Amino acid sequence: MTDHTYTLKQLAQGHRPIRIGFFLVPDFPLMTFAAALDSLRQGNRLAKRKAFEWLILSADGGHVKSSSGLGFDADAAISRAPRCDIVILCAGINYADAYDANVFAWLRRIHSEGCVLGAVSTAVFFLAKARLLEGRRCAVHWESLASFRSEFPNCLATDDIFAIDGRFLTSSGGTVTLDMMLYLISAVEGRELAALISDQFNHARIRRQDDVQRMSPEDRFGIRNAKLAFVVRRMEASLGDPVEISDLANSVALSLRQLERLFHTNLGKSPTHFYIELRMTRARELLVYTELAIGEIAEICGYQSASHFGRSYRTRFRENPAATRKAEKLREEPMS
Repeated sequence: MTDHTYTLKQLAQGHRPIRIGFFLVPDFPLMTFAAALDSLRQGNRLAKRKAFEWLILSADGGHVKSSSGLGFDADAAISRAPRCDIVILCAGINYADAYDANVFAWLRRIHSEGCVLGAVSTAVFFLAKARLLEGRRCAVHWESLASFRSEFPNCLATDDIFAIDGRFLTSSGGTVTLDMMLYLISAVEGRELAALISDQFNHARIRRQDDVQRMSPEDRFGIRNAKLAFVVRRMEASLGDPVEISDLANSVALSLRQLERLFHTNLGKSPTHFYIELRMTRARELLVYTELAIGEIAEICGYQSASHFGRSYRTRFRENPAATRKAEKLREEPMS
């Protein structure tokens, strides 16, 4: 199973209960861990069945203390951990003290086996250090954002409250972790259960991942049609593995012709053209803000060959990808 073919929908259609491992790094923030864990407990209670199960993991299988001094005994060391559907890493301000080549190798291995990887607060540094987030959008706490971007220029670090990109879920930490977990629960078990959990926690509104810095598709593109907004969200979430336009139409109970008309009426272009523009915008962002090879960018944006990608890019921007990158480097050079 490759990263480009995986979706949370596949996890939703899989076995139950879904097993989630929490990898705790010494001095992890208790609030983020509690928000993640207790949302699952509440989900099981409200669903009246065991939809989720969980276990605590540590590097050596020993006791791990949080930054508040309250600690937990691990259920297993990473070397003996049972297979998990999802592994969520929790780390705090002293994250770098726990860097370990064995942990990075373990993360790469379970990712290659199809595991969904999540990180809250500074745990995103572990995924980046394991070279798993290159070309990926990830949420980083505002306090660590500048240092993260400096250390990992090939990762698309954002100040969104949380980010979902392929099989990676990252939260900027604190109470935002609850919103990320509610997003995950909604994707797996349905929005109704997520809303019930939110109500139980007196959490008045489930925030979107782009709640702070980015506008919704409705605001960004001036969309007022719910079906069109849903399709655009699906497009934005699947740039690396484009969905057939006919499948997008079916997902909102429209014919292909009806969807075409909806796009032309509201956005002035066909669904295919709009989808390509979204992918091209992502490609330009990767060219400007990362040092990824053009072939890698082509793959991340859903193109099977660099040549096909290059032709599409030139059609959209009237220059080739290498020219965009060169122009950006010249722009950044200090004037003499």
